[in-house]
Amino acid sequence: MMDLVTNGILSNSVAIFSLGTVLGASSVYCLMRKSKPSIPVSERFEFPDLRNEYRLILAIRNDLKMQKGKVGAQCGHASVAAYSKAMRLKPKTLERWMQYGGTKITVKIDSEEELLELDQRAKSNDILSSIVRDAGQTQVAPGTRTVVAIGPAPKSELDKITGHLKLY
Repeated sequence: MMDLVTNGILSNSVAIFSLGTVLGASSVYCLMRKSKPSIPVSERFEFPDLRNEYRLILAIRNDLKMQKGKVGAQCGHASVAAYSKAMRLKPKTLERWMQYGGTKITVKIDSEEELLELDQRAKSNDILSSIVRDAGQTQVAPGTRTVVAIGPAPKSELDKITGHLKLY
């Protein structure tokens, strides 16, 4: 009698597991067919012109003496702001940047004045820029400008603005 109960439960478990697997695989297949990536898979990591790669420059204020984790967080904020702005204002540029793998380059700047100057130079060259202001809950005062993201844009255009800066 016990063998019949055990076999019945076991066969029901196998049937339920099999049904769940089939339904799950079918759902994933349908979702994958429905959602199409904005960049064709075959073009995702092809680099059409390596001499003019699209990049994002993150200029970090060195005078603030932020700790590594703080710098990382501020660069993350700047990258997200740059991505969001590019999505709204220059979607083709964003697409090209993503074709190159979303390259980000960090450089050092020495002051808020230099940060504002870079921001202005970018805007005058029709290149997107985004300044990060800190909330002031940890290492710097509220509203402190910590990082400016310049781009995404072609390397040749970015070099005119930030080519003289040293890597962070």
